Amino acid sequence: MKAMIAFLLVLFACAPRPVSQDTGQPYPSLTEQRAAAASKNHATPVRLLDSAQIISDLLFLASDACQGRAPGSTGHQLAAQRVMERMRAAGVDSFGGSLLDRRMARPINGSSEIRNVVGWIKGTRYPSNFIVVSAHYDHLGIRNGKTFYGADDNASGTACLLAMAKYFKQHPHEYSLVFAAFDREESGLEGAEAFAKWFAAEKSTSNVLLNLNMDMIARSDKNEIFASGISHYPKLRYLVDAVQEKVNVALLMGHDTGNDLDDWTKQSDHHVFHKLGIPFLYLGVEDHPDYHKPTDTPGKINFSRYIENCNMIAMLLEAYQ
Repeated sequence: MKAMIAFLLVLFACAPRPVSQDTGQPYPSLTEQRAAAASKNHATPVRLLDSAQIISDLLFLASDACQGRAPGSTGHQLAAQRVMERMRAAGVDSFGGSLLDRRMARPINGSSEIRNVVGWIKGTRYPSNFIVVSAHYDHLGIRNGKTFYGADDNASGTACLLAMAKYFKQHPHEYSLVFAAFDREESGLEGAEAFAKWFAAEKSTSNVLLNLNMDMIARSDKNEIFASGISHYPKLRYLVDAVQEKVNVALLMGHDTGNDLDDWTKQSDHHVFHKLGIPFLYLGVEDHPDYHKPTDTPGKINFSRYIENCNMIAMLLEAYQ
C-alpha cells in the first residue's frame, strides 16, 4: 500500500476526512457509515476460502526465509516461487505458457527483472471480458540489519489472492478472472505498469472491466476496511452494498477524494488501471503504527478478522455482474 514512488515520495499516515453526502459523493459520510456498521446485526461468518492455506501463506511470506521480499534478494525469489506453486496447484491457466511473467526494468539490488506471477481462469459466460484481481508480493527487504517483514503490507493481500484463485477455479465466474501477484509495487508500481503495457498489446485493456486490488487487508484496531474508488466509479457501490449484512467488519467507502495523503487513488497498483480508464475497487486498511516498519509482523494480526476480510473480498467478486 502507498508505494514509495521511485523512492522520492515518502507517505505518512493521515486520519481520513469525513466525506458527506452534501459534497456530491455517492456514499454517506464516514460518521454515518460507522454508525450504520455499529448497528448491524451479527453475521455468521461466511467461509468460502481455505483459511488454513491463507494463514500458511501469510506466515511463509512474512517469515525470515523471505527476507522482507525485496527485489533481487533470495527471499524475493522464494516468495515468487511460493506464489507460483500455489497458482499451479490451483490449476489456473497461464498467458504464454508460464505463470512467471518476466519483464526488464531498472536495476534494484542487482536485479533488472520484474517478476510478476500471473494466472487466469476462463469465464463461463463472457470469456473475452476480464476482471484483474491483484496484490503485490514485494516489500522492503532488509535495511540496516533489520527485516521488514511486510505481514500486512502485503503478504496479507497476496495470501488472499492465492486462496481466491483456488476457490474461483472450483467455482468459475461468468467473466474471465486474472490473478496477478505484482512485483515492484514499493518502487513505483513497476510490476503493474509492465503487466498493463503487455496486456494492452496482447489483449486490449478495453476488455478489462474491473481491477480489484488488495493491499494491506489484515490489520485494523477498529475492525474497519475501506473500499476505495467509488467516488470515481459510483456504479460499483452495489458491490459494497451486496455484502454489508454478511460481514461483521465495518466495510467503509472512502479515501478516494481529498489531498494526496487522504486520497488513495494513486497509492497502489490500481492506479495503473485507473489511468487507463479501467474501473477499480481498492480494498485496504488505514495505516497502522507498524506500516513500513520491521514490526509489521504476523503476531500483530487478528487472524479471525483477517480471514473474514478475505472472504468478504471473495463475496464482492462473486457479486460482480
